[in-house]
Amino acid sequence: MLPAKTITKKQKKQASKKRAGIFLIFIGLALIAVSLFFIAFLEKQPKPISPLSKNQTSVNSIVEKTLKSKNIPYISIETAKDLSLIVKLDKERQVIIDPDKDIDQQLSSLQLILSQLKIEGKALKRLDFRYQKPIISF
Repeated sequence: MLPAKTITKKQKKQASKKRAGIFLIFIGLALIAVSLFFIAFLEKQPKPISPLSKNQTSVNSIVEKTLKSKNIPYISIETAKDLSLIVKLDKERQVIIDPDKDIDQQLSSLQLILSQLKIEGKALKRLDFRYQKPIISF
């Protein structure tokens, strides 16, 4: 028989530290694996919003509704190459609206300008809201 080895307290302490270190490494690796699994498979990406979706309102429809609510008669609404909107009031008169600015404010200004020009007896040919101050052509 072989003599039994005696293990000192210091060796026991070192062995328990080694086991604890290995245990902590496995716990850390398990947490990393779970988080990567969550990121890869369980986290849902937001759905992209389609510009042609039915529940979204287009700028043209907003302008159309606002023109009707302000009782401004118009013939058509077209989109220009620079994405501005051209509202034809009749054969000769047109208004250019900037869709990046507040549309309601531009159409309120249009209503005010049209009424003021009617009082003064002037007829406009073109009104452009793309600039800081509206440009009126007679």
